[in-house]
Amino acid sequence: MNFTYLSQPPKRYTFEQQKLKQWTEKWCKGKVLNLFAGKVKLNIDEYRVDIDKEMPADHYGDAYEFVKNTKMKFDTIVFDPPYNLRKSREKYGGRYIGSLTKIKNELSKILNPQGRIIHFGYDSVGMSKSRGFKKIAICLVCHSGDHNDTICLVEEKLETLF
Repeated sequence: MNFTYLSQPPKRYTFEQQKLKQWTEKWCKGKVLNLFAGKVKLNIDEYRVDIDKEMPADHYGDAYEFVKNTKMKFDTIVFDPPYNLRKSREKYGGRYIGSLTKIKNELSKILNPQGRIIHFGYDSVGMSKSRGFKKIAICLVCHSGDHNDTICLVEEKLETLF
């Protein structure tokens, strides 16, 4: 497993942190879905989904509804939701983004075989083995001071054997 440690001052949007943005871009492959796209575009070809119409996106709407209803398939999904209620209020105008568990349960349906999910949050659970994924990389981002570290995971979808 690949492990990276980054020290980055906190920023309002994840990919305003240049080292973390570059780390993420390095792990993306093929057709990429950026599910909670936000303000900053990655330097890759990505399909961007966001609920906020002021953000640059290809599709505006609820992440769960998009994942549940899309017919598109992806090789990489960048999964960077607000990590807690405070972040939801700050970045999504107080709109509740719904259950991350429900969204995670749907993601493998739109991910190609051996696809990757790059997950950001305050925990290292990610997609987990129970959903058919294995961790291949971890990045711990220290933001200094009294800010929580960000835990970034790259998980690969395991082949299903029948």
